[in-house]
Amino acid sequence: MLTNFDNLFYKALEKVLTEHEKIGNTFTDVEIEELVLNSVDEKLINEISTNFFKSLKSNMYEPLEIDRLVHLEFQSRIKQKWFQPLSMLDSFIMISEELCTDLIENSTEIVKLDNKSSNHSLRFFTIMKLLSKLIIISKEISYLLKGGFSDAALSRWRTSHEIKIILMLFCKNYNSANLLDELLERYNNAAIIEEYNEIKSTVGLDKNDPYFTNLKKLYEELLNDYGHEFRYSYEWSRPLFKDSKRPITFKMLERYIRDHNETNTFYKKANYQIHSSPLGTLESLGTIDSNNIDYPPYIFGPSNLGLRIPGQLIALTLYESIATYLLLNTSLTSVINTNVLQLFLDEILNTFDSVEEQIIQEEMSMLEED
Repeated sequence: MLTNFDNLFYKALEKVLTEHEKIGNTFTDVEIEELVLNSVDEKLINEISTNFFKSLKSNMYEPLEIDRLVHLEFQSRIKQKWFQPLSMLDSFIMISEELCTDLIENSTEIVKLDNKSSNHSLRFFTIMKLLSKLIIISKEISYLLKGGFSDAALSRWRTSHEIKIILMLFCKNYNSANLLDELLERYNNAAIIEEYNEIKSTVGLDKNDPYFTNLKKLYEELLNDYGHEFRYSYEWSRPLFKDSKRPITFKMLERYIRDHNETNTFYKKANYQIHSSPLGTLESLGTIDSNNIDYPPYIFGPSNLGLRIPGQLIALTLYESIATYLLLNTSLTSVINTNVLQLFLDEILNTFDSVEEQIIQEEMSMLEED
């Protein structure tokens, strides 16, 4: 493989030796290497790179298969350790999905137009979109946990927390028909603002494209109706903050629904992970902080540690969201379903606690033995 550029390399070395006959006595090995490097041309570098790439490409399948098998073995160990809490979480997600399916099938806010179409009220459409998105994210987090990627799971949970806050904001105003309708309309129209801001920055965009011109027209009409501030994030919720002249932040939405529990701390922690802050880079849920470790842990793959926090968080977030909506219309069925979810949540929280505590004790024992 190296025959062609070996010849070029040795020619470069020969050139250096010819120009510096006493090189062995005059220069160090590092200086010799630098002289040779400065003597090679771009052709050599390109040929080395190309041949090296071809070699790696032709031989990549075997190490990839080995890595896949190693990861499968690791997933098997995770399943063995975390089987109970992860199984409970998956069952919890499945039950939540079935409850949403029942809500859709039995909703009085869906009017059948014909065999192929139906008309959903804006209220039902928006809330069910939020719930369905939340369930999808829950499944994504479950897969990440099973793969041992706790930091990624925590980062994904951040989105679910935002969905929960918005959902609970709508639920808090569920019985204020006019206010709720205004909020829902503004929320759905905010998607047009976001789409326009996304597309207008597209490289090579044809501004005469009919789709873009129509989108721009809608965008300008919305700003004309709601004001130019509607361009900003969370301005759709302005009817709740009429007395404030400040730009609306997500923290204001949290305070509005009085969401001041422990999840807020983890929301900030998830932000550190997403935005590659110093703390998010230097710390990981998948490592153990211990004085017994005399070297920094560098993780290049999954870990069987740290699954507890994102697992508990997504279960709690899913419960709060589903239960809040179910109890808007209190009935025997909704109360029973909520109680069942509560029982699942309690066991999920407890089993995640006990499993991680056991794993940490085992890891610490191994460190003490070393």
